[in-house]
Amino acid sequence: MSQTPSGSTPTPVSFFSLVADSDQAFTLRVTLARLAQRTLDVQYYIWDDDTTGKLLIYRLLEAARRGVKVRMLLDHANQLGRDVKWAALDAHPNIEVRLFNPFKGRYKYFLQWLYHAPLLNHRMHNKAWIMDGERALVGGRNIADHYFGVNASTNFRDLDLYAQGAIVADTRTAFDAFWESPLAVPMKSYRRRTEATAERVWRWLGRWRTSLKGYPYLFPQHEAFFTEYLRKQEQQCVQAPAALLFDSPDKASGAKQTLMGEQLARLLGRKDHRELLMEASYFIPGDAFVEALAGFRQRGGRAAVLTNSLATNDVIAAHGAYSRYRPGLLAAGVELHELQPNARALRRQVRLFKGRSQASLHTKAMVLDRREVFVGSFNIDPRSVHLNTEMGYYVASAELGQQVAAFIEEGLAPENSFRLSREDGKLAWAADGEEGVPEVLYREPRVSVVRWLAAWLLARLPIERFL
Repeated sequence: MSQTPSGSTPTPVSFFSLVADSDQAFTLRVTLARLAQRTLDVQYYIWDDDTTGKLLIYRLLEAARRGVKVRMLLDHANQLGRDVKWAALDAHPNIEVRLFNPFKGRYKYFLQWLYHAPLLNHRMHNKAWIMDGERALVGGRNIADHYFGVNASTNFRDLDLYAQGAIVADTRTAFDAFWESPLAVPMKSYRRRTEATAERVWRWLGRWRTSLKGYPYLFPQHEAFFTEYLRKQEQQCVQAPAALLFDSPDKASGAKQTLMGEQLARLLGRKDHRELLMEASYFIPGDAFVEALAGFRQRGGRAAVLTNSLATNDVIAAHGAYSRYRPGLLAAGVELHELQPNARALRRQVRLFKGRSQASLHTKAMVLDRREVFVGSFNIDPRSVHLNTEMGYYVASAELGQQVAAFIEEGLAPENSFRLSREDGKLAWAADGEEGVPEVLYREPRVSVVRWLAAWLLARLPIERFL
């Protein structure tokens, strides 16, 4: 298949649909858990102990009680202090929890980090939800309120792909590679609980779920609801050849490997491309990538990037490192946009606290010439290239390409993002203001002096390769 990135293996034709809305993203995960008959494999960088996290744990337990074998693989860096809770889940005979690249020593995390930083800095950033080896969700979303429009302070704009068909077998094979890795340590190695503990957790979750008030994602229990929901989702699917791109788990053991970065670089480096649309939550491109983006203008094409502004970025150090590349990106002819904290496009995603929560960007997606799509966990930053393991779907489809392009173009619109330019040697941010009136600003928009100063100072530290 000519559109497939060099070095990847195309699968037989599979089926895909875009998962852009927060309610759709949550409901699909519940649906796949509720309709699973044999297996559920879930792999996540973050799984928070908040309302969304608990509700999805309830669904995993529900499936396990029906006889479904559940495998849960979590990066340990974001689960510190939660071992007792995961051990209780792991106690169910149909559930096994493994922690990836765990902190051993349990209560000496800080000292251990200092001593083992080169190894422990390598994390599993993958996100996958796989049902019966036949259907899967892969993309940018972790499991937490922020990713499903129900957080009181900040909610993410994000994207997944729903997949059915041959590509799912590849996705499960990738999961198996991580599951069998020496870095994936069984929860029972640390803590053991009795099966009675899992039963108590089930009863507690049932009572807690019944008592929830106002949460938007509570569904009827009958199977027909979920069967019909999945049928409608699959009606939206497009048929397309595709490839799963993913790093080996060996990368997290310190092996020098940049597979995902190399595959995407080869894809973007092809000289026949005329348009690139990209959303990248943490965008630290490096000089070589800036040069690659310059090629689009040199060919008479277009490269447009949406990333976080300082006001919406939840990692100030990442923004500081990115800010150094803005003049070069603009000089290269890149159409550079930064998300507004009050982006109107996110308002339809928010299901609670409308008008109160701020927007942030977590999407990792690109579309080339509106016919080649990548959606996954890969940020355009040194951490994704060199340190973390990543995964994503590359799909060759004009129909899906148009859908992803429309999603990104929505983010690029002036009511949702600031467009950057250079005026008299200074950066300028142009956007529609609160009342829809165009405005141009000449300093980092809508941030305090303290936040700006922190980003300015962090930009001057030699830490970019860790971001």
